[in-house]
Amino acid sequence: MTPEDYSNVRVKNLVAEYIHNARDRDILLDNLVDGLSYGELANKYHLTYEGIKKIMRKGKRTIFRYY
Repeated sequence: MTPEDYSNVRVKNLVAEYIHNARDRDILLDNLVDGLSYGELANKYHLTYEGIKKIMRKGKRTIFRYY
């Protein structure tokens, strides 16, 4: 397992454990693991760019507290 793989597995585990809203989990994983931009996420989930930004800020604050 490469360091990048370990990092992705760790992020996936933290998101699964600490993010309880399914949509927010998917958004975080799409960005942090798969590399989708905020604009791509906004289109995919039919949200505004600002809405995605808010979800990402809150989610990152939550999971990186334990990272």
